[in-house]
Amino acid sequence: MREGEALATSSHRSRESIRVVFLGGLARDVGVREVEVEAETWAEALRLLRAGYKVLADVIDEDGKPRPGYLVFVDGVDSRIAVPGRAREIVILPVNHGGLETLELSWSDVEELSYRVAEKIVRDGREVDVIVGVLRGGVIPARIIADVLGVPDLETVEVKLYERAGVRGKRPYIRRPLIGNINDKKVLVVDDISDSGLTLETVVNFLSLYGPRSLVTATLYIKPWTKFVPDYYAASTDKWVVFPWEKKEVERELGGSMK
Repeated sequence: MREGEALATSSHRSRESIRVVFLGGLARDVGVREVEVEAETWAEALRLLRAGYKVLADVIDEDGKPRPGYLVFVDGVDSRIAVPGRAREIVILPVNHGGLETLELSWSDVEELSYRVAEKIVRDGREVDVIVGVLRGGVIPARIIADVLGVPDLETVEVKLYERAGVRGKRPYIRRPLIGNINDKKVLVVDDISDSGLTLETVVNFLSLYGPRSLVTATLYIKPWTKFVPDYYAASTDKWVVFPWEKKEVERELGGSMK
């Protein structure tokens, strides 16, 4: 059977065309950046992809689930929490070890990106009473942005999502709740990056319970596949961003020097 031949398998069931996009080094390995798959559900589409491309046996298991080191997004939602059924688009990407491409930032890079976000907020005429930094990565950008905006009230909240570089936990959860008062205040939530978007979505839903007058979000980076695009961000990248405060941690988790 030729590569991709299984994707054309016919059936009497009602099928729809699902766009499948391969990101990062996976597109190179598969040989195409995107394909159309005729399937009844997104889970069936993943199984057909696995049968059609031998390289995907290392990416998707027999049940159509991503193997460790890979992520699958269904219409922008992580497949592990996506509703079973039909879909318009599937995005598959490597996020671990051999498939992990990194973007290493310096302290100057972080400062410049933070200034860029702050300038957008200023140009927008946005008033901010309280800035909430998401522990751990959002605290330093939050402090820089607070300095630029002249906002003295800086709070924190911690959400746990990634177990280690490229390996995502099952669900985000609030590990350290908000201590300060944001009731009837204009709140800016700052994190380092919006990857899947699950962290920011969790934080926004959580902070909304405290009765803020308004709540907007900002990050230094977003990923092209994020399901939560913040109100303000500096840039977009499909690489694993390594911030200067986590370089040794990431090196240890990846088992060697970063490339």
